[in-house]
Amino acid sequence: MAMSKLGARWNSLGTVGSVVLGSLCLGGAVVYTAVVGASFVAEAGVRTEAAAQTMSGLSDLPDSPVASLEVRVDDGEEFHEQRLDCAGDPLADPAVCAQLAANGEEEDEAGPFQEVDPGAICTDDVYGPETAVVSGTWNGVAIDTEVTRVGSCEEARWQRLKPLVESLD
Repeated sequence: MAMSKLGARWNSLGTVGSVVLGSLCLGGAVVYTAVVGASFVAEAGVRTEAAAQTMSGLSDLPDSPVASLEVRVDDGEEFHEQRLDCAGDPLADPAVCAQLAANGEEEDEAGPFQEVDPGAICTDDVYGPETAVVSGTWNGVAIDTEVTRVGSCEEARWQRLKPLVESLD
């Protein structure tokens, strides 16, 4: 008989625990639905282009610039020349176009080709003998610049342009 009382008590505690746990789960589901569901509901009659692009999946496409660039890279022993043309079509342009655009998102209209600010504080470290001369246009902006790997600021520019200054082959 003692076993049946203990078993009865365990069952009632188990039932109470199950009810509490179930209530917590249900409460969490309601809160989640309210928070996440609200983010999917737009104001009645209002549909922005950003919302339309997100719904259509177009926002997943990287930005692709319009550019025509000639590059001459000298590694200290030999040099190579190459040309990059970007038509602004992320589906047809070489991947380098979108990579450069992403690397220059925080810069001004010169994008990844932005010159080092004259007041910038840079180290004098030498990261390599390579130099690159880039000329052409980038989103309508004339580009005529030389990039080296001398100093931390120039190295940062080199890294932004790495997809372009490495061989495109």
